[in-house]
Amino acid sequence: MSVFVIDILLSLGCMAIGLAGGWLLFGNHPLSPLRQLARAVKMLVHHLRKSRLTDSAPVAEESMTTQTAEQPPEQQNDEDILAKITQKELRQLLDQVHELTESVRSDVGEHTDRMVQINEGLVSSRSPDANSVTSAISNLIDANRSLGDRLNQAEMRLLQQSQIIQSQTAEARTDALTGLPNRRVFDHEMSRRLQEFQRSRRPTSLIMLDIDHFKKFNDNYGHMAGDEVLKSAARTLDRVATSVGGAAIRFGGEEFAMILPGSNIFDAQIAAARIVRAIASMEIMFEGQLLQVTTSCGVAELSRTDDEANLLKRADSALYAAKNAGRNRAYWNDTEKSRPVLSEKQRTETAPAEPQPAAEKRVFVSQVEEFRGDIHRRLNQFKRDSLPLSLILLTVDRYDQFVDHNSKGVVKAFNDTLERMLIAAMRDMDHVGRIANGRYGILLPSASINRAAAVSDRLRKAVERFKIRKEDDVRQFTISCGVTEALQGDGLDHIFLRAEAALGKAIESSGNRVALCGSEMEIDSPILIRTSSVERNEPGAPSAAR
Repeated sequence: MSVFVIDILLSLGCMAIGLAGGWLLFGNHPLSPLRQLARAVKMLVHHLRKSRLTDSAPVAEESMTTQTAEQPPEQQNDEDILAKITQKELRQLLDQVHELTESVRSDVGEHTDRMVQINEGLVSSRSPDANSVTSAISNLIDANRSLGDRLNQAEMRLLQQSQIIQSQTAEARTDALTGLPNRRVFDHEMSRRLQEFQRSRRPTSLIMLDIDHFKKFNDNYGHMAGDEVLKSAARTLDRVATSVGGAAIRFGGEEFAMILPGSNIFDAQIAAARIVRAIASMEIMFEGQLLQVTTSCGVAELSRTDDEANLLKRADSALYAAKNAGRNRAYWNDTEKSRPVLSEKQRTETAPAEPQPAAEKRVFVSQVEEFRGDIHRRLNQFKRDSLPLSLILLTVDRYDQFVDHNSKGVVKAFNDTLERMLIAAMRDMDHVGRIANGRYGILLPSASINRAAAVSDRLRKAVERFKIRKEDDVRQFTISCGVTEALQGDGLDHIFLRAEAALGKAIESSGNRVALCGSEMEIDSPILIRTSSVERNEPGAPSAAR
């Protein structure tokens, strides 16, 4: 077999491979990527027509989307994402892709014609020489190069169309003014969290909120100022949501939502309290004016009897309860009624920036309501900045016996002296509260549990040295202390429970002790850290004669 015949066969083989590859990739073959892309876009148009969604329907007024048993969540999500792309825009994209596929098919046809011409030239040549074969191969290379260039151009155009679709789907999920996810994302996310709760009982909470008197604000300052307030509120909410692992969403108009996956009602209440304070503290400069607004919040945790609509209804109910109570506050719904998140005394502390500790010196012992309110506020601050926070509960050992054996005047003098001792031993930022007769709480911001234990032991020793002389008797007193520190996720009940457990351990050990409870696992076995070095006598009974 001559060399020329071999060259001709090789040329024909290359041509056949090129034709087959072009037909497979860009021709009429069912597996052609271009045909698959065209079919996918047609399916999207079909979905839009079927759902009959148009751009004229305001997002804020749409009812929550529910998934049917026949339609899987993934398909529902795809339709939600593309719902903002109008049929006209999608038809234009489809026409462009169709034009592109026809162009490539035309190029492939031209390439086929050139291959046929080259082949006919080689076959018709009765006595091929080196020049004719070289020319045929050169033409084949040029034809393949030309087709390759056209295919590269087609690839770039397809990439551009894909980027356009991706951009428009992102816009369909984002609120244009605030940059937050929009109502469609809310609907999808709530559906997803409900399914997750049904599978694993993982808690999810919802906060609904809106800007107080926003219509009146717009009337007074104008819609441009209102837009600036909404953008500032969105940034604030996004910051709070990020810190607690949630998602802030613009629900519509001046109304926002925050979905908190993994958060129970306690965590959500803390987040709502932070939102109320953070919004109230915003200082927005607009055209030389300082603008400030407040917000009201409604909180609900997903329960076993809830669906998406019912959870939203309960959160809305709590929101309206907050508004009816005077706004600038948060309420939570327990499935039966709505209750305030913060007490009235706490509610007045609207600024999120905590008061500077050294700004005032406490010269009194607060009552239990104020003390518990301050703990609640400090726990909110702790969750935000994670600075240490410790609580001491102390009681006078055998206080009831002391009261029974002494007059009211003696008891009052003892109480006043003890409280002055407690105040004198504290820093400016510390807070002493009267829990009950003979029992006190001490809140130590920025103090670890070990430091609080040292403070407790110092107080214990000081009270040991405190004596009341009555006639020829000297009466000596002791105290027992329970110490704990704040943990992530703590509320009033959590931190008080651990402190009470530690205090109980100290009392059970005959008093005049300090015990620690650093975690929930230590509630049943708090740690005793100190034993008195003096004889423990009953308060009010003679201990030593002078």
